[in-house]
Amino acid sequence: MKEYFLILADAELELVPKEIVHERCVLNNSRARGKAPEKMILDASHHHPAFGKLSTGDRRGRPDITHFFLLLALDSSINAAGRLKVFVHTRNDHVIAVKSETRLPPNYIRFIGLIEQLYEQRVVPTRENALLELREEVPLETLVKALKPDTVLVMDSDGEDSPLPGAVASLEGERIVIIIGGFSKGSFRSDINKLGARKISLGPRMVKVWTVASKVLCAIDLAESIPPSEEKSAPEKPAPAKTKVKAKATKAKAPAKPRRAPKKKAE
Repeated sequence: MKEYFLILADAELELVPKEIVHERCVLNNSRARGKAPEKMILDASHHHPAFGKLSTGDRRGRPDITHFFLLLALDSSINAAGRLKVFVHTRNDHVIAVKSETRLPPNYIRFIGLIEQLYEQRVVPTRENALLELREEVPLETLVKALKPDTVLVMDSDGEDSPLPGAVASLEGERIVIIIGGFSKGSFRSDINKLGARKISLGPRMVKVWTVASKVLCAIDLAESIPPSEEKSAPEKPAPAKTKVKAKATKAKAPAKPRRAPKKKAE
């Protein structure tokens, strides 16, 4: 039975860099949240005015991409079946390992707070029950090698134009690594040529990361044809047995014939 490892690579997820911790937009956001600037997640929606001081600032500060990706992956059928492991690899070579039973908050603000807590504690919620775990200085190549895959597939716009369901179904081996870029524009910062991977493109049109993730998860479902019965869900209470009541067949009675009036005797 195949096991899948889904990696969001070079994700634009990071703490506010030291180059801009004293910028006005960052300080205003820090005061509003009551949090130290260097402990906040960089977010383009709040800190964009300072991005001119950052290299490749046009693609940074996109934690929303990671949020969407994780919500899709953790709610997938292959994850519910216990056959998916999810990782987030960031631009700074931080790796977040996510347990399959993790239930992330759908609310974006709460998600940001959770990731900031993860960066402070390195595990969430506790070491005894580490649903999220952060590891530092783990390049993408090191992560992939540690997973010991039989096959590696990278979703790349420069890859071969091949139908995705067929490509996933043809992957050989029991341990399959699939890599999706976690950025809004540009290409991988990591050298994916070192991975010995097969590259697949979804076509010339650029699509959102969450669209790529949804297509990959659907392709896995089609390749595996996972029946709902395999999904790990809370056991349902058996419904009380229903007894069928058979209606008795009743023969329709013929309408009674009218009685003939008695004949009168002649007097």
